[in-house]
Amino acid sequence: MNNGTKEGTLFQSLLKEFLRVAYLLTINKDSFTVEDFSSKLDRTIEEGKALISVLTSMNLIKRLVNPPDHFKITQGGKNNLKIVLTGGVFDIIHMGHIETLKTAKEGGNILIVVVASDKMVESTKGRLPLNSQANRMKILEELTIVDVTAKGSPDPSKFLETVVEYEPDVIVLGYDQSSTEKMLIDQLEKVDLNDIEIRKLNLYNKFSMNKTFV
Repeated sequence: MNNGTKEGTLFQSLLKEFLRVAYLLTINKDSFTVEDFSSKLDRTIEEGKALISVLTSMNLIKRLVNPPDHFKITQGGKNNLKIVLTGGVFDIIHMGHIETLKTAKEGGNILIVVVASDKMVESTKGRLPLNSQANRMKILEELTIVDVTAKGSPDPSKFLETVVEYEPDVIVLGYDQSSTEKMLIDQLEKVDLNDIEIRKLNLYNKFSMNKTFV
């Protein structure tokens, strides 16, 4: 690999990390300041200002009129990231969960985990989870591989609303989510979200060879 290629690869890697932070700040706070951005990257304010200036000039983030001196990621910025969405119960985290999340995260830059509601767990498993939805989300948020946790609705048909909100490029399903896969494909087709890739894990937390593309 020559120096030019190395520098280009390093630039792309850094760019995705800067955009990853901008995306997460936008999702969590709706907009962000130079101070927010600099703090998340562990950079000085001056370095943060310089980075924001570059990203703004590339139309990857934009300055807002209101509130003043706030920024948010643009659609162009999002397009430079690969957003992966997955979901489950995650009641008492074990190594199977960790491996599933690690494999899902390998497919992109951002991992969003939708956590099933207590009512949904009760309706599918016949009992309430040992840990509440709020506590399960807090535990997942402690994992470095998880970027965002989202509340799952008690109504499975509303999963599509979460998909529309986060605009994932890839949805990862567990090996035991065949019924979810069929329902999801039908829902995505109805709202013309034909560019989302659905990937299904097998029993060994590897992607099945027969990937389903919507």
